[in-house]
Amino acid sequence: MLQTIRDRAQGIFAWIILILIIIPFALWGIQNYFDTGREKPIAVVGDREFFESDLIRVYENQYAKMLDQGYSEEALKKMALDRLIDEEILLQTAMDKNMAVSEPQVAQFIRTLPFFQTDGRFDEEKYKRLLAGQGLSSSQFVAQVQRSLLLEQLRRGITASAFASGQEAERYYQLLQQRRQIGYLILPLPQQDIEIGEEEIRAYYESHKTRFQTPEQVSVQYVLISLDQIAKGIHPTEEEIRQYYEEQQQAFITPEKRHIRHILVAVPATAKAEEKQKALEKAQNIRQRLLKGEDFSTLAKTLSDDPGSKNRGGDLGWVGKGVMEKNFEQVAFSLTKGEISEPVETPFGYHIIQVTEIKPEKIKPLEEVKAQIADSLRRQEAENRLYELSEKLAQHAYENPQSLEPVAEALGLKIQQISLFTRDQGEGIAANPKLRETAFSEEVLAGNNSDPIDLGDGSVVVIRVKEHLPAQVRPLDELKEAIIAILKQDKARQSLEAKAKTLLDKLEQGQSIEQLAKTLGLKRETAELSRTSREPRDIAAAVFKAPKPTDGKPVNLAIPLPDGRQALIQVREVTEGDYATLEPEQRKNLKTAIERLYGNLTFREYMEQLRDQAKIKVNWPPTE
Repeated sequence: MLQTIRDRAQGIFAWIILILIIIPFALWGIQNYFDTGREKPIAVVGDREFFESDLIRVYENQYAKMLDQGYSEEALKKMALDRLIDEEILLQTAMDKNMAVSEPQVAQFIRTLPFFQTDGRFDEEKYKRLLAGQGLSSSQFVAQVQRSLLLEQLRRGITASAFASGQEAERYYQLLQQRRQIGYLILPLPQQDIEIGEEEIRAYYESHKTRFQTPEQVSVQYVLISLDQIAKGIHPTEEEIRQYYEEQQQAFITPEKRHIRHILVAVPATAKAEEKQKALEKAQNIRQRLLKGEDFSTLAKTLSDDPGSKNRGGDLGWVGKGVMEKNFEQVAFSLTKGEISEPVETPFGYHIIQVTEIKPEKIKPLEEVKAQIADSLRRQEAENRLYELSEKLAQHAYENPQSLEPVAEALGLKIQQISLFTRDQGEGIAANPKLRETAFSEEVLAGNNSDPIDLGDGSVVVIRVKEHLPAQVRPLDELKEAIIAILKQDKARQSLEAKAKTLLDKLEQGQSIEQLAKTLGLKRETAELSRTSREPRDIAAAVFKAPKPTDGKPVNLAIPLPDGRQALIQVREVTEGDYATLEPEQRKNLKTAIERLYGNLTFREYMEQLRDQAKIKVNWPPTE
């Protein structure tokens, strides 16, 4: 199963895995300067607690970008929380089932991820650089990949169990490729003048006031400090750079790397002593064959139980310390080049290890890392100053709650302004949901400076409201013409709907769509529709929901169109997809697609069962 996961570790699947790994570590930074006290968890799954910061990290990384797709912020945060809970339930379930992913398998998977490769090969320098950019050690990252692969292993264990018969595939194809012959005509909205009385206008206005309400809006002034802004004014000296290099020289060592291959004799976690002894003897026998000159690669391909490396002759590639299982690593880094190890026991069985090449440890010269050190010093000093400025920012904003001028003057900052925005939408830094939430808080709307707000991008801001426009209903005089147009449209729709029902009765009584079109002076249209047809718009979906014609009698429909018109339709003939025309490979692929669909449905039901059985306590949205 892990081989399947590894085979898909290119493209979108690899990016999904990386996103899953990075989420829990994303957005570490200056928000910690303001966190105090014991926070109440927003959700508890078993013994695992989740806090607001966990939710915000997932939300901002994966869901905030969906705000422009019609979702509300609250709905997206609920989706993020559900994801946190579901993944924790799956993790606990996998642990209860004693499922595991070996560290060699994790290491090999990491090496296949394209964002750690250069010219198609694993690049350890890029690997370290990307992890350092997220504040991660290699062991932390490996643990997160192992967790993600474990969750995927459980998910695929459920989805891969789904089965579809040949008959199901045939019926599915017949429905999927079904075509329907129709005749139809479109009834236009009546154009006659419709009278609308004053009482109707006022009644509609009174019952739809929320429809005509302008949203609450604010504009704010703000002062901002940021890491980037501070860092521009910091210039490390040559002496500081040299001193840092000497003090942190360990960080500039390219550690020893070894090109390793192995043969694994797997031992199940539940194996008895006799089974372990048998596996050990098998491993010892393989070692003796190698010592007598048999080819390592050939034996690995035929005898190794590691599906991730056996097809490559047991090759694990270049490996550094901190990636492999402890016993495995200890032996691998004690061997000389070409030496074949005794069987090495790990939780996954017995390994025969050989080191084929060694790259010794190397210290990078100062000139090579000078720019990197300058950036590190610049950022360190910027973070220190940001912390100090953040404290001063908080102090001056608190001591002068009615104005930002003393704050700006004390810290040498410029007072800036954001134009009007709503609770749900804003531009510039008002696009940040934290800022909008603060701007509409009771204390800030009362005229006070806000507390410092961490925007999550290395910036801290204090705001105060410049203008506040409460939500209000627009006056009737301003809306009268719009309401008249709405009421006329509604009456025209109602009149046309009644007419369509009358005409539908005539079709049911045996009149053809052609006769009806001629009587009405309208154009009759015909079409052959498939399930993927998008034209005629809004008609195709209704046609495929209708029953099939029987005894040579058409099925008649009357459906409203989004613009108010009505469509009269006769479904005359239905032709099923011809499964016999498919090649064997096409039938196989179709059956696989159906099984994948069944698998996803099965997993969804399984997830619902796990949720029902899990001990979950949710304290969100938070209450005062």
